[in-house]
Amino acid sequence: MGYSAKVASSVLFVSELDRSVNFYRDLFGCEVTLRSGDAALLLTPAGFQLYIIERGKHAERYPGGLGHHLLMWATDSAQGLEYFEQALKDAGSYTDTHTAGEVTFVEGRDPDGLRVVIAHPDPAQRPRSVFDSRLYA
Repeated sequence: MGYSAKVASSVLFVSELDRSVNFYRDLFGCEVTLRSGDAALLLTPAGFQLYIIERGKHAERYPGGLGHHLLMWATDSAQGLEYFEQALKDAGSYTDTHTAGEVTFVEGRDPDGLRVVIAHPDPAQRPRSVFDSRLYA
């Protein structure tokens, strides 16, 4: 084939732009690199782009259907995972910590209820060997 591509961005539709921008900026250290009316582009410290677009409080939701299900992040240290677990707790967004296939997952919810999962070790440190059934439940 000769060509390759990597995932570089994700797009989130949210009910309140400022609330969501603040959540991802404060929790993950994202930098707002572009902002316009009802949209913002955040850049993670690792260079991943997160487009956040406001759709309003009455936008339809499709939980459990086709499409985007959650945002998964990874950290390269146990201390990093502990930090994110506490940060989610401090934000009132923490829901669970569990382990599957020698990978520990900390889970929370963003301001619109979208699942946010942080894993340790990251896939470069420990390639995944099992599916965590909680990720698609």
